[in-house]
Order: sequence, then structure tokens, then C-alpha cells
Amino acid sequence: MTTTIRFHQYGSPEVLQVEDDNVGMPGPGQVRLRHEAVGVNFIDTAFRQGVMPVPLPSVPGVEGAGIVEAIGPDVTDVKVGDRMAYFLAPGSYAQVRLVDAAALLKVPDDLSSEQTVTVLTKGLTAWAGLNGFHQLKAGEKVLVQGASSSVGTMISRWAKAKGATVIGTVGSQSKRAALEGTIDHVLLSGDADLAAQIRSIAPEGVDVVYEFVGKATFAASAAAVRDGGTIVTIGAASGAPDIDRAGLAARGVRIVGGPMAQHVQGAVAQATGEVFDAYRKGVFGTLDVARYPLVEAARAHEDIAARRKSGAIILVP
Repeated sequence: MTTTIRFHQYGSPEVLQVEDDNVGMPGPGQVRLRHEAVGVNFIDTAFRQGVMPVPLPSVPGVEGAGIVEAIGPDVTDVKVGDRMAYFLAPGSYAQVRLVDAAALLKVPDDLSSEQTVTVLTKGLTAWAGLNGFHQLKAGEKVLVQGASSSVGTMISRWAKAKGATVIGTVGSQSKRAALEGTIDHVLLSGDADLAAQIRSIAPEGVDVVYEFVGKATFAASAAAVRDGGTIVTIGAASGAPDIDRAGLAARGVRIVGGPMAQHVQGAVAQATGEVFDAYRKGVFGTLDVARYPLVEAARAHEDIAARRKSGAIILVP
């Protein structure tokens, strides 16, 4: 028997139930993977709440890393004992699971499973932000709304390393202190004159905004972006924003968003290689990681909802 976290109805973190499962042998094209670490991502909460509906009952989570226990028919490029990881393959909150071999990628020899899930999905989202949603150029001015979030921190520091001037906003003085010195400017997102502060730094407006907060900051984002610039909507921690699409369109401002997979597709090897390389070189700095036992997945989701955690969260089976 193995432990699986499952929800049978949409709702608050309490709907996440700890269940015992029998995981059988893998079918054609599948492997059985014993997790060493499971990544927790904001999208997991959207599935649980029904914001992004999934068939019920459902196992949350899209990211994990571990050791292959068994392979099914037609699997030729993976063998028992391999250390493998995946991203965007639903059903990761489990000690052991079946997963399509096509979704797997090799865990680098110099990285642990925990390190891999700390940076894989979030790093690929950052990569898509800098190479897909918007192709960042050295010298551009960048605004990151929610720069203390996991992906926000990665985008901020990676954009800085690529030669951009980076303005990040955060929700508290403690988060501000943690980011200062790592990017060019750190502002408080709750300040009433936030847009004016940004414009004082970038009088002509910023070239691109990475928006992780949503409703609470979008007005400042719209005011701060230059005519002809881009707003990338990656998250909405404070709720869906009110967007004057006609007004922004009249200024030539692009609003882009959607799944990062569309920008990684066909470039997975390149993207993952660049994410792991940036991590090795310290581009992302020291990432805060909060570890929870798998059986405490509901508590992890509670802490996300209460914004008690700003770094990466992983579940340890």
C-alpha cells in the first residue's frame, strides 16, 4: 500500500484526503515511479478549488521526481533504477504513481530530487516568461509584480543577469529587505503612489510587466507599462484583475498569458538545460524551500492561501 492525496469534491484545503492505494504494474508506455520529492505549485490550488476543473475524484499536483520501479511495454528509453522527473503531468501527490514515460526527463547527476522539483516547473515558467511570452533583451526595463514569489524571484534575478533593469514589488517590508541588493529596485506593492514611483524610475514606462498579483496591482501595471509594451499575466494571487483591454490596445500594449507549456513545447531540452545551468551558477540565489510531509499536503495548501510561504514548497513522501 502507498499513500495518495486525493480530493472528491472542490473546495478548501480540507477536501484533500489521505488515502491508501494499491499501485499496479505500468501499462503500455508507462513507468511506475517512487517519488523522492513532489513539487507544489500554485496551479495545484486552482485544480483543488475547481477554478480549473478536473475530473473527480482527482489527485492534485503536476510535478515530481524519484526512482523508476517498473516499466511497461513499449518503454525503451527508461530503465528500472533511473532517476527521473516530470512537470505538468497531473497526479503527483502520491508516494508511488504511474506516469507516461514520454513525460519524463532525466534528473541531472549533480542534483537531488528535491533540488530538481524546487526549480523545474517554476524555472520553466520563468524561462517561458523571458523567452516565450516576451523575448527579453538586454537593456530593457522590467517590472515584476509579486517579485517575492518563487517564479517572481526567478524571473527578477534571471532578467537582471541578462542585462535588464529590474523593478520588483513585494507585499511587506520583510520581503523587501530579502530582495534588496539582488535586483535594481524593490517597491511595496501596497503603496498608493506605486505607479508614480515606477514612472520616476522609468519615465517612459517599463518595456514588460510580469504580473503575478492580479487585481491588487494591475492598475499600477497598466499605468507603468510604456506604449507598445507588454504585460505578461502569469498569476493572480489577489484575484482576477479588471482590464481595460480597449484602452491598452489603443496604446499598443500587448497582454499575453496562458500555459507556459505552449512556449516550452519543442524546446524542453534547451529550456530545462538553461534552467538547471542558471541554478548551478547561482543566478536564482539561495531559494527558500519549505518541506512538508506528503500527508500534510492540506497544511501546505493552507499556508499558500494565507500567504505564509513565499518560497518553494515541496512534499516529501
